[in-house]
Amino acid sequence: MRIVFELAPVIGTIISAHCPGTGAGEEFMRECVHGHWDEATAMVEGMLAEPWHLKGHQESRLREFLQLVQLDQGSVA
Repeated sequence: MRIVFELAPVIGTIISAHCPGTGAGEEFMRECVHGHWDEATAMVEGMLAEPWHLKGHQESRLREFLQLVQLDQGSVA
């Protein structure tokens, strides 16, 4: 789980960059800190629903975060 928490600020920054002025990045971080993984992953999945808005390695970082959360929760076969 430690790696998920290390990656969370990166994901929060990506979300903030794409949703300026909304507080979405801070909301994402709150969800992670409180262990509300369903809400946090839903935010990431929402970002991945429109990959044309992502730049550089953002898409791969978002996918990495989802995979790590799923592995931690035992949802990946």
